[in-house]
Amino acid sequence: MTSNLIQAFKYFFKATVSPGKVTNEFQLNQHKLAISFWITFIFSVLYSITAFLIYIIQRPPAITPWIPIAEDQYYLYQTFWTIPWGLATWIMISGICHLLAVLGKRDPYKYKFEDALVICSLAWVIPSFYLMWIPETFLIAPFRIEPSFEIETLRLMIIPPIWQTLLTAIGLRQTHKVGWVKGIVIGFITVATSFIMFLAFMR
Repeated sequence: MTSNLIQAFKYFFKATVSPGKVTNEFQLNQHKLAISFWITFIFSVLYSITAFLIYIIQRPPAITPWIPIAEDQYYLYQTFWTIPWGLATWIMISGICHLLAVLGKRDPYKYKFEDALVICSLAWVIPSFYLMWIPETFLIAPFRIEPSFEIETLRLMIIPPIWQTLLTAIGLRQTHKVGWVKGIVIGFITVATSFIMFLAFMR
């Protein structure tokens, strides 16, 4: 377990600067499923901690919750559902990614769902870690900074989807042998799905 955990950090940071090379190396690792799990699980735990920090400072939800929970308690509850939410989102977008990638191929069983899990763990977590978790944990929560609408739009709505889509397309070219156009379309669909999941449960 310790070895897989160390490799999770290694692949995560290497994929930040060299995603194509890392994906190729990662998919050949016999422990790739466990490592992908750790990448997603650790990110979910970190986000859970951030939700609790935001609850402590009593920052109200940025978007009115649809779940019938008092706004001053919302982040407390979010602390507990963030981990299962993160894992469920990862599995869901990986399934969509894999199915769309093998659609129309003559030999779909040649390609592995585990490789889609590898791709989506990196493509989803890396941009979210740098553009969402770091500023929310070290700026917004402790200092109660309220970024401008323009900054929030760039940080949440523009840069992450583009980055995640490209990482997905790069990964699929390595693992599922799809072209750039198909890879980008699949990446966009998986990103849209994760965004819907985020809006539904995270504030």
